[in-house]
Amino acid sequence: MTRKQPEDVLNYRNDLFFKYTLSREDEGSIFARNTIIERVTGIRVKESTVMNPNLDPKTIGKKKIILDVHVKDENGQLFCIEMQTTFTETEKKRFEFYGARALNDQLNSGEKYELLKPVHQIIFIDEYPWNNQNLMNHYQMRTEKGEVENKKALIKRSYIHLPVINELVRKQGILKLNDFEQLCFLFENNENDAILKTKERLVKVFVEKYKEMQKNDKLWSTAMAIQMGEARYRNGLNDSYKEGLEKGKEEGERQLLKQMIEKKYHEDATEWLQTLTVHKLTAISDLLFTCETLDALKEQIKKETS
Repeated sequence: MTRKQPEDVLNYRNDLFFKYTLSREDEGSIFARNTIIERVTGIRVKESTVMNPNLDPKTIGKKKIILDVHVKDENGQLFCIEMQTTFTETEKKRFEFYGARALNDQLNSGEKYELLKPVHQIIFIDEYPWNNQNLMNHYQMRTEKGEVENKKALIKRSYIHLPVINELVRKQGILKLNDFEQLCFLFENNENDAILKTKERLVKVFVEKYKEMQKNDKLWSTAMAIQMGEARYRNGLNDSYKEGLEKGKEEGERQLLKQMIEKKYHEDATEWLQTLTVHKLTAISDLLFTCETLDALKEQIKKETS
């Protein structure tokens, strides 16, 4: 069972695609986010509203932002859902900080603490668990003997460790997975025949949303750019074209930019890309978000690098 490489196809665990699927207000998106919340936390949500639905490619492209989904249910509880495709020990600190900030943002100065509502963090992570071999782990404040500090804790954090799903498949097969486990398999491995034939609605929503987002050239190009940056980061290139050259990645970068340009502008830019320096290739990665035509991109490259 092998993953497709980042340059071949947009991954289902791409965080922009993940947010696109969960943040819309159509029946499929609402079902998907409510089902994920229930499968992870056990809380059955009747109504849910996404508090940060914006997906403007220009905004996303200006800087590296966290594409999490903030959901509020009918009781005012908050659910912060995110797909984390790269991981360092620093991310653990960020997860705690984001949970605390989501709690802090609920109150204005002078308001009573009784108004605070619980924050549930749901984090899909492309990393094996650090304490056990569970697909899912739940955390909250406890004593050294394992006793919870507060049964009504205001911050609860759940991790879904995607690589573990392959261990479950090896033991019991895909057909015995429930809908949530099948979704995790899709995130970790992308499409295969067994998943595409599933009758589980949760998985089908993501497959249909994938096809839907493909029709949005700007979002698709942005998602590919994000994935390209994450691939460089995972390969130890620290999101740098220069380091990519040093590690023999230049040609791969050109090929991926070629695909992105063809997807957005419907033109072949092979010859043009071959004439560009690494410095200019770096500029293209950012300017793709804002230039509406290939000619505009070429002109902007001249200005930016002159």
